[in-house]
Amino acid sequence: LILWEVARRCVSGGIVEEYQLPYHDLVPSDPSYEDMREIVCIKKLRPSFPNRWSSDECLRQMGKLMTECWAHNPASRLTALRVKKTLAKMSESQDIKL
Repeated sequence: LILWEVARRCVSGGIVEEYQLPYHDLVPSDPSYEDMREIVCIKKLRPSFPNRWSSDECLRQMGKLMTECWAHNPASRLTALRVKKTLAKMSESQDIKL
């Protein structure tokens, strides 16, 4: 979720989204535990990606990384070390400023 928040604030094509909390479009501004449980655990929803991410290679890769971290099966999710290595590789290969 932190990666999602960071990526939303990245400038791509001169565009940057206004800051929003994850699930801002699905729960009240001050959600209860039950609100979040319903969305995340029962409905199994994840935050949506802005359309512009598909046309920006860095944001597209970040979205892929996030999706892998959000797998419904906990055993399928990436480890923190794998996330760190993937971000380091992205930084090296695309001259990204993290």
